[in-house]
Amino acid sequence: MKAVVITVLRQEIEVPDEFDKQDVYNFLAAHQSFKDAFEGVSDPTQTIRITDVVVVDETVTELGEETYDA
Repeated sequence: MKAVVITVLRQEIEVPDEFDKQDVYNFLAAHQSFKDAFEGVSDPTQTIRITDVVVVDETVTELGEETYDA
């Protein structure tokens, strides 16, 4: 049997002041892989395994906001 799970993930990324949204997307495309991070992960008994990971939607919602360390 297959289960489909949609996970909404929020990321905060520190970028140079001159970056625009396309620069952020280019960075993510070059340096982030959810497939590498999660595909093939299984429980100890190998009865449950992640077989595929696809980014469904990715939107830069804020750019240029100040970031503060908590």
